[in-house]
Amino acid sequence: MSNLRGYGEQQPDNEQRRQHRTLSDYFGENIKRFPLLGAQVTITNPRQLHYYEMLSYNFFPAYKIQSITSLVILAYTLLFALCIFGGIEKQGQFLEINDSSLQTYGGLVTNQIKNQFMFQQLFTSIFLCRDFFHYFCIILSLLILFSSFEQASGPIIAISIYVFSGAMGALFGSSINCCTDLIYLHANSAIYGLFGALFGCIILNWPSFGFQNKVRVFLCCSFSILLIFLIVMTLQGENSYHNDKYGQIGGLITGISLSLAIVPPMDQGGFQKKTKIVGWTFVGIFGFISTLMIIVI
Repeated sequence: MSNLRGYGEQQPDNEQRRQHRTLSDYFGENIKRFPLLGAQVTITNPRQLHYYEMLSYNFFPAYKIQSITSLVILAYTLLFALCIFGGIEKQGQFLEINDSSLQTYGGLVTNQIKNQFMFQQLFTSIFLCRDFFHYFCIILSLLILFSSFEQASGPIIAISIYVFSGAMGALFGSSINCCTDLIYLHANSAIYGLFGALFGCIILNWPSFGFQNKVRVFLCCSFSILLIFLIVMTLQGENSYHNDKYGQIGGLITGISLSLAIVPPMDQGGFQKKTKIVGWTFVGIFGFISTLMIIVI
């Protein structure tokens, strides 16, 4: 009899029974500071979206036309077009840029860094693509990853992680690939830095997920598998022409350290302050050792 409802008492409808709590219900506005996850908290009706809006909402919800992401994409597009006019390999992949054009527009040559101190190549090599497929993959990664960091942490932090991860990765790769005239491109190193920054965000915000063990397990398992997959696939590949696998590993390490150092956490506390000290310390040590290796070797 205790289960019987009184006369006129409203019963929950099926929609209320099916309704589940989202991450924004648990963490509030703080979840927007977490890349990828924070971009999915907007509540909207997909049937009311146009086709372009639907694609953007499902695949890269954080992307906006007026953003630093668009400027970076524009920079890649302009440089790729200039390299195409500079010359392509007729027997290579689709729109594969020739070596002279890549070197003209800032491809990294380790002998020039060691002997001629052309350290600007650490930065210019980030924005070069070797062919159309490489260009397409970089643009897709920017739309998904870079825009997510820009939405979560702001444009300055996003571009800092991207550029310095690529540059530090290029520096680390040059310290290993020393004494060679091969031309290396490090757009992949910068993208690896974004993947590393995602893993660093999990470490940085670990206490914030303390009361939601399911979220902790999901993030830890999914990103750990992704991290292991990236490392294994990178190390087992060849350090081929234009592709610097050591630079990619260096970008991954730098991305993890930089995210600990400069990304704003979801909550402030003693743990976050300690991680920032660790992040800055590791970035400094990593950069010093890489520079020393170039000088000594």
